[in-house]
Amino acid sequence: WGVNLPAHLVVVKGTEFYDGKEKRYVDYPITDVLQMMGRAGRPQYDDRGVAVVLVHEPKKHFYRRFLYEPFPVESSLHEQLHDHLCAEVAGGSVASKQDAVDYLTW
Repeated sequence: WGVNLPAHLVVVKGTEFYDGKEKRYVDYPITDVLQMMGRAGRPQYDDRGVAVVLVHEPKKHFYRRFLYEPFPVESSLHEQLHDHLCAEVAGGSVASKQDAVDYLTW
């Protein structure tokens, strides 16, 4: 969805596409639907945008729940923290134990 064309109103008319390999209709990934909705709102003209998602009745509950109930955020920072700290040491912004403690407890 590489069109950089913000609009005041975005209408997503359906959340499925025909997959020729599968020979059936499949759902767009939710991240693609969010990207489409993210086009709503023109920064230079609007202080908000409007997005409308038209879906079949069986999927209405899923999208309503997805949009109004927060999903948990899962972080993997703890798996990569040592790499980040080493990069800060190599870059010179962490030069002492206290700098490291400050970096990790910020």
